[in-house]
Amino acid sequence: MNAIKMVKSTTKKKKVYKIILICSFLIVAIYVITVIYGLIKEPTNIFMVENGSLYLKDESVRVYYS
Repeated sequence: MNAIKMVKSTTKKKKVYKIILICSFLIVAIYVITVIYGLIKEPTNIFMVENGSLYLKDESVRVYYS
């Protein structure tokens, strides 16, 4: 009887972990899609071009791409 209860509690834990994993994946996927959409819609809000180099608009973080 105890073994059956342990198996049921283990399967419940696995289901909960699976639901948490799926929800976190969906949240990350939605965030990535919105960032890509914003970058495609108005790229000048995020990057600046100076002398052929791309800069992030935020002055505290500078990333150089050439």
